[in-house]
Amino acid sequence: MKKQKLYENGLENYPKPTVVLTNVLLLLWFGFAAYGMSALRFVGLPIISIIYLLFAFLMLGFVLRKHLCTHCYYYGKFCGTGWGKLSSCLFKEKSGNYELGMKMAGLTWGLLTIVPIIAIPLAIYLHREFLIPGGISLTGFMVIMAANQLGRKKGMRAV
Repeated sequence: MKKQKLYENGLENYPKPTVVLTNVLLLLWFGFAAYGMSALRFVGLPIISIIYLLFAFLMLGFVLRKHLCTHCYYYGKFCGTGWGKLSSCLFKEKSGNYELGMKMAGLTWGLLTIVPIIAIPLAIYLHREFLIPGGISLTGFMVIMAANQLGRKKGMRAV
C-alpha cells in the first residue's frame, strides 16, 4: 500500500473509507435530530424537522462549500468529509467570501446543534408517548455529536 504524504494539518488526500464514515456519521446525526423533532407537528407535518434538514442540506451542501471550501487546501481533493471534491464540482476556486463563510459556519453548526437539544426534549415533554423514541433519538444525537467533537481532525485549512 502506498503511503500517504502527511502535510501540516492532514493528509494529501484522505482515504475514501474515512470520507464515507464521516458522512455516514453526519447523516446519522441529522437523522437522529430530525426524527427526534418529528413529534413537533404543525398542520400534520413535522415542519421543524423538514426545515432543519433543508437548512442543513443547503448550508452544508452549497453555501459553506462555496465560501469555505473554495479557499481550502483540500479544494478538489478528498478531505475528511470529501467536501473539497464536492466544492470543486460546484464552484470555481476562491469564488466565495472566506470571512463570511467562517461567520456562517459558526452560526450553521451552532443552530444544527442547539435546535435539536432544545426541540427534542420539548417534543418529549409535549408528547409523553414519544418518551422512549425521543430519548433514544436524543441520546443518539448527543453520542454522535460528542464523537464528532472528539474525533475532529484539524485537516482543513485555508490557503
